[in-house]
Amino acid sequence: MRIRFCTLALLLFPWLGSADVAAEPAGTAIVLQLPPSMSAEEVRALLAALTAKGARPTAQSDGPAAFPSEPTSTTASMAANVWASTVQALRSLPVLAEAPQRWIDLAKSEGVARHAALRFWVVAFAGLLAAPLIGQLSRRLFDSRRRTVVEPGLMPRLHAAGIKLAIWIASLAVFAIGYWTVLFFASSGAMILQQTADHLVWAVVKWRLLIIALAIVVSPHRPDLRLLAIDDADAATCSCWITVYLALNPTIVFVIWLVERLGFSHEVVFGAAFAFALPITMYKVAMYWAIRHPVARAIRAATGVECTPFRRYLASIWHWLFIGLAIAVMVAATIEFALGQGAWVTAASAATQGVIVALAVIWQAGQKLIPRLFAADAGEPAAPLHRVRFERALLQLFDALVWIAGAAWLAQTWGLNLVDPAPGSFEQLFVRRTFEAAATIVTAWILWTVLSALIDEKMPQARGPGEDDEAAAASISRVGTLLPLIRNVVLIGLIVAAIIVALSTLGLNVAPLLAGLGVVGIAVGFGAQSLVRDVISGIFFLMEDAFRVGEYIDAGRLRGTVEGMSLRSVRLRHQNGQVHTIPFGQVQAVTNFSRDWSVTKFNLHLEPTVDVETVRRTIKRVGEELLNDPDIGSEFIQPLKMQGIVDVLQTALVVRCKFTSTPGRPTYLQRQALRRLMEAFAAADLRFAALDVTMQLSSAA
Repeated sequence: MRIRFCTLALLLFPWLGSADVAAEPAGTAIVLQLPPSMSAEEVRALLAALTAKGARPTAQSDGPAAFPSEPTSTTASMAANVWASTVQALRSLPVLAEAPQRWIDLAKSEGVARHAALRFWVVAFAGLLAAPLIGQLSRRLFDSRRRTVVEPGLMPRLHAAGIKLAIWIASLAVFAIGYWTVLFFASSGAMILQQTADHLVWAVVKWRLLIIALAIVVSPHRPDLRLLAIDDADAATCSCWITVYLALNPTIVFVIWLVERLGFSHEVVFGAAFAFALPITMYKVAMYWAIRHPVARAIRAATGVECTPFRRYLASIWHWLFIGLAIAVMVAATIEFALGQGAWVTAASAATQGVIVALAVIWQAGQKLIPRLFAADAGEPAAPLHRVRFERALLQLFDALVWIAGAAWLAQTWGLNLVDPAPGSFEQLFVRRTFEAAATIVTAWILWTVLSALIDEKMPQARGPGEDDEAAAASISRVGTLLPLIRNVVLIGLIVAAIIVALSTLGLNVAPLLAGLGVVGIAVGFGAQSLVRDVISGIFFLMEDAFRVGEYIDAGRLRGTVEGMSLRSVRLRHQNGQVHTIPFGQVQAVTNFSRDWSVTKFNLHLEPTVDVETVRRTIKRVGEELLNDPDIGSEFIQPLKMQGIVDVLQTALVVRCKFTSTPGRPTYLQRQALRRLMEAFAAADLRFAALDVTMQLSSAA
């Protein structure tokens, strides 16, 4: 992390007249290290104040400044430096006793009397005491206007929460404007007082905004308005612990800023920040442990449906994650201060866990609201398949956006400029490139999610076990055959393109990688000739449209319904349930039983004495009945008819029947025709041939 500091110029520091400040000898050059949070106006005001006391800037040297060479930094040396800086910062804490006197001196240097400076703080503390009262009045105003209990359900609670939020925000805005106006007039035009007023009002506004958000989500006094799925006892526990933390958080940030603004050295600012960070971190650990069960119950009951294993696991470990995060934030802030950072680290540390909690709440809201958009209507037994697919795709897209927004938000919180980083900076060399590479991967994932949802929308539904073999004819389509292959090709292409672009974004030269992949591809082509033959054969089978998913084919030794294909093989489902996987290179010839139309022929064995004309008329009548059948009549292309006598046996007259139908389910149509023929023959007294058995008996002699 780069060092954020600025050094102004060499100044002559005169006799300051304060009894507790040691005088510097005349002509001594002093370098002032100012905090990075100071604006240009604040720097000019400080220079004017020092000039009024007799300080004069020294002449700049034309020669280049000599900087000591930095030794090679290792993890051990960095840890030792951080430890030494922390110890030195804690030893400098007694200097903070000079803060009131420094405040008065700065106010006097800007023409403000001692009693006016003290009056400013009296007004400030009075406003701090009035802020919670404004919140109580807002809550009572809302309760007086909405005394009725809100109906159960998410939307009525959101509507009531919106009204409650509007009332509280309006009252907070009025209070903030009034509070800032009073402090502005109490500052008497002094820069230090005006800056303190701005930061103090902003700290109070953040404090009250956080309290408002907590009250809306937890709502310990109105269970009917509570957005979190917890009971009254859990709501009271969470409200008590979190309210104290939300009050301490902005206060510490303001105090550290004020210490830095009073001109204390970096060691003193670091010591004050560490002195506050240690107890507040301990309090957060205790808070997470105390509310672990209420929050866990809220996580498990958040969606209102059966808790998934992932959500159950998250509910059991969430407090450990936040405890580790609290300790990690403290360690990171300590390292940043030890490396020379300013008071902004305190604000970033305080905001980090708030950002993560806000992202978690936004994610949970999306997980709960998006399914409501795709929920089935009251009359529908279940949501349609396409709505389920697009709901899943939208949830994945929402998750990706939350991750991207969260990463950018945290980076901005810690002062990383990802939009326009300085040339040669840490952000430009590492963070920006890493973020762009991650954004490339996420963009490819979003694109794949959308394309996958569109492909799934066009995919035919799989045939379940127990259905007729011919029932898959309804899903026979060349699009349904090619879509799985297109999906795999698109997936592989997106993965390869995303990896190459991400590596290029990280600054790696991908040309040798592409050349190496080409060489590897040639080697694989020579070494795996059977694989190449299978792939090429499959491409030609698909180009020639030899078979499609759902068609019944004979591939030589094996036959079955085409259930799926890849670039290398075809998968056949036998009518008995077995699955055959055949490489395309081993398919020599294909017989397709499900293309265009199907002719079905079968023989009937009748008694030799039957009237052939009666048989013909009966078969013709059955064929007309089948054509007029509302269920299967549309599947006949040519009706059932008798082709004639094909054989005359000693015991039977063999008659052949024939019909032409769609290739979907010819065996089913044959079974229906035979059933009706048996009924018609029985009504017309036409008998089927019986098998005669001749027995020859001989005597014992």
